[in-house]
Amino acid sequence: MSHFASPAFNRVYLHVALQAFAGHGGEAFAFVYLLHAGIPAPVVLVCIALMFGSRMIFRMLVLPLVRLVGLRRALVAATLVEAATFPVLSQITGVGPLLVGYLVLWAFSSSLYWTTYHSYVALIGDNHARGAQASVIEVIGMAMGIVAPVVTGLLLTVFSPLVAFGTVGVAMALSAVPVWLGPSPHVASDAVVAPATRRQAWLLLFTDGLRTGAFHFTWLIALFLTLGSSFAAFGGAMALSGVVGAFAAVFLGRFIDLGNGLVAVRIGFAALTVAALARVFGYPLPATALAANAAVALAWPLYATAFNARVYTLARQSPCPLRFHVVAEGGWDLGTLISCLAAAALLQVGFGYHLPLAIGVIGCVLGYLVAAGTFAPQGKGPAGVAANPP
Repeated sequence: MSHFASPAFNRVYLHVALQAFAGHGGEAFAFVYLLHAGIPAPVVLVCIALMFGSRMIFRMLVLPLVRLVGLRRALVAATLVEAATFPVLSQITGVGPLLVGYLVLWAFSSSLYWTTYHSYVALIGDNHARGAQASVIEVIGMAMGIVAPVVTGLLLTVFSPLVAFGTVGVAMALSAVPVWLGPSPHVASDAVVAPATRRQAWLLLFTDGLRTGAFHFTWLIALFLTLGSSFAAFGGAMALSGVVGAFAAVFLGRFIDLGNGLVAVRIGFAALTVAALARVFGYPLPATALAANAAVALAWPLYATAFNARVYTLARQSPCPLRFHVVAEGGWDLGTLISCLAAAALLQVGFGYHLPLAIGVIGCVLGYLVAAGTFAPQGKGPAGVAANPP
């Protein structure tokens, strides 16, 4: 099977499994944990925005670090620093120096981690199996989306935050082992990415960030409050969303590898736009909020498989996937920052969650227009970027 034919990429799957446990069991709870600590929702959203704003500064360290130690070692280091954020999170009880320290550490670690991770996946992956490999990553993520929220929710309910987030931190640290044992792909020291390619990378991720601030971060806060600020109920809701759509991505991945990338993008964005609308209208009541979460579970694997496969293909076509992702992640940070600040402002002046969540719908529509545009034939540019294939 093309899904598991590459031993090097199989190690990526192991890394993703442990990282996804940390993401679904830690990061998904991080901001609702701040709510539980007494920090108002608009302030939490401003904190998220500030983190993503500072990531744009910290990301300037990525290229020098990779030049110094190599991409594989840089990803390992970023993973370990990311793991260190969770014990710090467990000690936050309100607005203060510890919260500031956590925000700075998280911004630093995540800016290094996600840029090096995406670059590593783009370089290790196979273009002929890009859709299949992206789909397996999504299935693994959805599986961890079933297990991790339940585990963390129970640990937070029964034990202390240090036990819950400490467990998550250990899982994240262990995810560095498969990367350490994997290959070390070469990163060109003097590659130049064409301006058109840089603009394409930035816009792709900017629109995705605009969606994320509302569709993900604002929704997590709305869902947590709708469910009565219960960690156990929140964890169960996140797990339910994983059960509904865990394997939809596998079929779409093979569909992409058969040359149907644009059709897959259309399917993925259409599904996610419908799910975003479901969140806009579903949050006020627990029953409808859970139904909206389940709708997203059907849509997310379709969207993420199509979107990520396209981004990784474009990155691999560029002269330097690392530089491509440095630019792209900067766009994502700015989009998320704008979306979170807009949501915080709307909540602060008295609007409910309908309008802030609607920003996610706008992000989906704009994202489709940009992603579909990447399939238009392009001539060979000055940096040697060939025409975009499907």
